[in-house]
Amino acid sequence: METTRSATRLTLLAAIAGLLLVACSSPPPAPGSAPPAPTGSAPANEPHRAVGGSASPVGLAPRNPALESWKRSAAQRIHQANQNKLFEGRPHHLLQAVIVVEATVDRNGNVVTSKVTRSPKIKKLDDMALASLKAASPLPAPPQTLLVRGNLVFSETWLVQNDGTFQVRTLALPQE
Repeated sequence: METTRSATRLTLLAAIAGLLLVACSSPPPAPGSAPPAPTGSAPANEPHRAVGGSASPVGLAPRNPALESWKRSAAQRIHQANQNKLFEGRPHHLLQAVIVVEATVDRNGNVVTSKVTRSPKIKKLDDMALASLKAASPLPAPPQTLLVRGNLVFSETWLVQNDGTFQVRTLALPQE
């Protein structure tokens, strides 16, 4: 009798689960109609874009070529000013830290302000990232088209290995 009750309960639970699944699913598309676009996607006439230009289900804003070019020049200046603190080659898959710094530069490339916006909360490494940016100032002058009220606000990422050496992500090779 207990076995029959258990089987009846399981059957009832399975039926309820099935009804919930049916109730939560979207109705089938009408015959001959196109499937609906996912929420938040780009319009049908615009391709999906991702970093590097490959297709992606997430519609990301296209990159600004002028900003990308300027960031490469700025990253080269950071590397040039901090050569004794850099590591060569690809970053390891396990880094000691990934630090994101937001900086404001004026029309001449002088770093006006900088702050850490992402960090593992290791003060020594945060200070190293900020100091390496300061050592590189002035950065190349940004193009007029990128300036807002005479300044450019941008973010750069420091990839820090266990020995404290770094690369900035803009110039780094893909990780191992």
